[in-house]
Amino acid sequence: MLPDSCRWVSRCFALIGILLWALPGWSAERLLVLEDGMAQPLDSFVSLLQDPGGELTFEQVRRETNAFEATEPGDLHQGYTPDVFWMRIEVASRSSRRLDRILEFTYAYLDDIRLYRVNPDGTFERMRSGRTLAPADRVVSHRKPVFPLSFEPGERVTLYLRISTHASMTLNARLAPTFTFYEDSDQEYVWLALYFGMLVALGAYNFLLFLGTRQRSFLLYSLFVFSFGIAASSMNGLGPLLLWPGMVGEWGNRILPTGYTLAATLAVMFARSFLNMRRIAPRWDRALLVLAICWWSGTLVTLLVPVQDALKIMSAMGVLTTVFLITSGIAGIRYRIPAARIYLLAWLMLLVGAALLSVRNLGWIPSNFFTVYGLQVGSAIEMVLLSFGLAARFNELKRQKERAQRKLVLSLQRQERELEQRVIQRTSELEVAKAELERRVVKDPVTGLYNRYGLMIHLEKYTQRACRRDELLAVILIDLDGFKAVNDRHGHEAGDVLLAAIAQRLQKEARESDCVARMGGDEFVVVTENVVSEASVLEIGQRLRETITQPVTLPSGQSVRVGASVGICTGRGGEQSGNDLIRGADEAMYRVKKTRKNDVCLLD
Repeated sequence: MLPDSCRWVSRCFALIGILLWALPGWSAERLLVLEDGMAQPLDSFVSLLQDPGGELTFEQVRRETNAFEATEPGDLHQGYTPDVFWMRIEVASRSSRRLDRILEFTYAYLDDIRLYRVNPDGTFERMRSGRTLAPADRVVSHRKPVFPLSFEPGERVTLYLRISTHASMTLNARLAPTFTFYEDSDQEYVWLALYFGMLVALGAYNFLLFLGTRQRSFLLYSLFVFSFGIAASSMNGLGPLLLWPGMVGEWGNRILPTGYTLAATLAVMFARSFLNMRRIAPRWDRALLVLAICWWSGTLVTLLVPVQDALKIMSAMGVLTTVFLITSGIAGIRYRIPAARIYLLAWLMLLVGAALLSVRNLGWIPSNFFTVYGLQVGSAIEMVLLSFGLAARFNELKRQKERAQRKLVLSLQRQERELEQRVIQRTSELEVAKAELERRVVKDPVTGLYNRYGLMIHLEKYTQRACRRDELLAVILIDLDGFKAVNDRHGHEAGDVLLAAIAQRLQKEARESDCVARMGGDEFVVVTENVVSEASVLEIGQRLRETITQPVTLPSGQSVRVGASVGICTGRGGEQSGNDLIRGADEAMYRVKKTRKNDVCLLD
């Protein structure tokens, strides 16, 4: 027998357990702990709140944290829905140093994303990205919605994200170190450049073949490739970023559904011309003709109905088109049509990619690498195979023709040589475009200075060189005083003019060997090497502060002036890393901010 006191304690614990079990919404804390140097998916750390009318404000959502529901990774794909969704993520840093991260959404086709970062002291910061914004207006000009975040040692913050889109509501995201994000992004751009380069080459090649042979199949194939490529560039964000950056309204959103439905229509017309079953299988030929007419009507409908309905029509047409064309390919093999086997294999490859994309857009399967990029991979294989199929079919027909057609073959050979030269020229242009993209990655678009990514690359070189030479290296961090007042009073355009003018002054004042960069916002960094003494670097800081505080004339004719809080950190080669020097300069700058502003401080 237990004593009465023991029985009383056991009953209390049992009662507490029952109450905890019965509490609605009670669950274990979903806290994302940042790890150094690792990209971490957010799927298992997200809580969702559905906002059907889109009327909830951030303050309301912030107060009603109990309304959020913990989700599984599969819940982050809601398919086509007019509702607005809120995401809530708790993030904590256990690192002993500042962690710079990029929050990246996997799916590029999201309209409007607003991020609210709630700091430990209750203040919050707001950022915005998405397709409804021009690339220059996004917090980071990128093909995907991305947000730069920094976490101080031991800091714990709450992230709220408001997402609305007329397309598929796919909310998979990750937090990646800045360097890792840009490294992965560069690789994605390389693959996308190769993919679209292949589409351009195949489309141009077959169009030239059409000019030489006047065979309708080559023209329909090249039009199919070009329309498919335009729609694909819209879906993965390259089109809005590079081809039509200013088209962010109604017609910009219709490029994707109309482009894909047009490609499906042209694919049916190409199949009818390629198989050419008018004589041996007239029923199949008439069926393809009727389908093409219906698909033209569907393409026109996508220009009239709401965009979300147009996307649903696109998804349905994508699956139905591929299935029907595969069935026609099987019939072509049965009737012994030349190159029908290659034709069938090509559409099977596209079926896999199109089906994955369409079913994912309907919300039936989760979003991952295969469902996001399956269409690109499948379409690339499909178009190459169709090109081979066209060649095989053409060769088969050529062997059946008389010797009188040799002149046509010679003409095609000349066109092939011309095409090879154009492909070489296009490859050279792609290399130039790739170099330009790499340059944009490290340059700030407003000032032309190095951005944070470019700064870290050069700072690493400087620290290594200072280590070899045993020289003194200095990092000068400059934060403008009064810049927000200029922005509020004169507008963001005037603020950009002021930033550009200050950037020019810093470049003019710095040595050629110095690195001048814009960290973001109104913060600039100057890295100078081979410093003689700490006194000399203080003089440099004072000189930079004085040149910044000179008046700047705005386009309106008004003159404005800002101050500069300058923090300096020096280190001898090998003693401190680049990140240490930046943190030291940041600490020195904040000392100036807290005391007197518009002054220079050298960290001891």
